[in-house]
Amino acid sequence: MSNAVTYDAARRRIISMVTEGDPDAAVEACPGWTVKDVVAHLAGGLADFTERRLDGYEDGSWGERQVRDRRDRSMGELLVEWERNFQIAEGLFDSPVGAVLIAEIISHEHDIRTALGQPGERDNVAVRAALTRPLQELDKRMREQHLPALRITLEHGDRVVGEGDPAGVLRTSSFELLRVLGGRRSDDQVRSLDWDTDPGPWLPVLPVLFGRRETALVE
Repeated sequence: MSNAVTYDAARRRIISMVTEGDPDAAVEACPGWTVKDVVAHLAGGLADFTERRLDGYEDGSWGERQVRDRRDRSMGELLVEWERNFQIAEGLFDSPVGAVLIAEIISHEHDIRTALGQPGERDNVAVRAALTRPLQELDKRMREQHLPALRITLEHGDRVVGEGDPAGVLRTSSFELLRVLGGRRSDDQVRSLDWDTDPGPWLPVLPVLFGRRETALVE
């Protein structure tokens, strides 16, 4: 399945949820944001990637700007913009940015699902696709910081990240790994997973998408 098809399927699942759910529901995974704010970020982020407007991407102000600029828009207006931006951005999905967009939308889909009490799609092939970029980034960080390699055992096979022979094994699901790499789990939650050794060396580098989380997040 292409990145464009995967992204659009997730976009349509989100649209279905938010048109029936509370747009003002707080999204615990994104402190200070509502469901509508997450949609504003997704719509605006797609436009920014298309226009190569990435100021604030590194320090986190990128997403806050997209939300702030759309505070006065209705959910309907945001969905119209998102549709328009998706049509314009279609070529991006065949570039390296495509994997970034998949990781972002699938992570935020599950943020919204938690906020609206609609869990699901955890075994979807899209979750495995969303791991592509985070695992690449994790491998890169571990090599740069000369951390011992780690074997990650998932339901569809093993993956070794880092350089050399693995010094430990983490056994988990693709969904849970995405939540860990997406900064949706606290250190205590990560420690409680199925490790065969002390995960301490890897804790600082695991949340590669949205930074380290201080408090526990369920779902």
